[in-house]
Amino acid sequence: MRKPIIILLCLALTIPSSLLADNRANEPLTSADSIVALYTQRLEDLVASQAMQHSQQGTLRPNPYLFRLFAPGTLYRSALQQNMSIDAEDSTAVAPLPSIYAATLPSLGQTTDRQLTLNEIINEQLNRAYVLRPDLFATTQEDLMSTSRLRTDLAQKVEEEKKIAEKVIEEVPAVEVEAVEPEVKRPNFWTFKGNGKMQFTQNYFSKNWYQGGENAYSMLMALVVDANFNNQRKVQLDNRLEAQLGFQTSESSDPKFRPTSNLLRLTSTLGIKAIGKWNYSAQLQLQTQPYMSYQGSSRTVTGDFVSPLYVRSSIGMNYKLDKPKFNLSLMLAPLSYVITYVERQGLIGRYGINPGHHSKHEWGPNIEGKFTWKIVKNISWQSRLYWFSNFKMTRIENENTFNFTINRYLSAMIFMNPRFEDTKYYNVKRNEDGSLAEDSARETYWMFKEYLSLGLSYDF
Repeated sequence: MRKPIIILLCLALTIPSSLLADNRANEPLTSADSIVALYTQRLEDLVASQAMQHSQQGTLRPNPYLFRLFAPGTLYRSALQQNMSIDAEDSTAVAPLPSIYAATLPSLGQTTDRQLTLNEIINEQLNRAYVLRPDLFATTQEDLMSTSRLRTDLAQKVEEEKKIAEKVIEEVPAVEVEAVEPEVKRPNFWTFKGNGKMQFTQNYFSKNWYQGGENAYSMLMALVVDANFNNQRKVQLDNRLEAQLGFQTSESSDPKFRPTSNLLRLTSTLGIKAIGKWNYSAQLQLQTQPYMSYQGSSRTVTGDFVSPLYVRSSIGMNYKLDKPKFNLSLMLAPLSYVITYVERQGLIGRYGINPGHHSKHEWGPNIEGKFTWKIVKNISWQSRLYWFSNFKMTRIENENTFNFTINRYLSAMIFMNPRFEDTKYYNVKRNEDGSLAEDSARETYWMFKEYLSLGLSYDF
């Protein structure tokens, strides 16, 4: 133990007590008794650090930098490299080191690690001992490492582990990808919607019912289909198909099945955007009835399929307004052309067609307006107003449909259809029995049709 004691005495005279102390107050060195006390305290700390390895309650932290003070005199490479390295520079040591050491230590930058500072000071003092007492150092660092009593794995270089992404990239083989032609899909500018209704009414009376009565059945079928095109730029095309067919049976009528609603109408409107909500428009409309109709309870036929058939084409301006609860479409056509065609020979005179012909042609302005108003959640109102004049006669139609939605499949409907028509142009007059009579007297007629129904309804 003579050599370690001599080294420690040399070091104790030069190393600041604030660095030797581990989490303790500074210990000033003023006498030999103090030096001996400091050395004794270091030995006690060494013994305590060994005991701490067997106790989990220990509070003293071992300091690995101090092992060279207690080991036999050894020539360490780190101490020599510290003074002989070309990177060594003068340093302003980290406080609280005395200023006398500022010119003897290599630069540690702005580090505040007191353990590293202590290690640098120990290296410096070992270098002084190598010069002053070389006879005390008979062992080199290589001899010390060859004893296999010190761990060397901590000095091994830690290899960087590759990331998972880099491993995957290396393992994936190269794959040749053929050139693919991109498929361009144009947006679909078409929208489709519709509504179908089927409603029934039935009355039954026993033969001995005290008030009397007549059994009757009624049925109404209605279908509306819309197919609209809008490219969101300039072109709009609206198509609507409307079909209504209703029957009523009566035991006293002949025939028993008589139509109460009889309509088949197709309307197409082409619009080119003009300004704001106005479009330049061209419209084509075909209207007829799908089933034969009769006059009152008689067998006199008043209409049939394509008897009459109205073909109307018009050019003008169309105004469209779309709101969440209100939609409006107004067609103003200063020029329109109407063809009335009648297939049945017996109905030619009824619709103002000259004998020997099946059609007539009319020119004139017309106005057609349509709107849908959702009054409340389950009640809506659809209306159509049509006006046409050939400067000799006037025809006005107003169709109103009130829909009452009960649930998704049940609904009620009220339909009202007032109509005005100047019959002087046709030179037609109706007698009291409903037959047709030739008369040149001027007469105008207001007509009205209404029905109420309850039944099935489905939107698609």
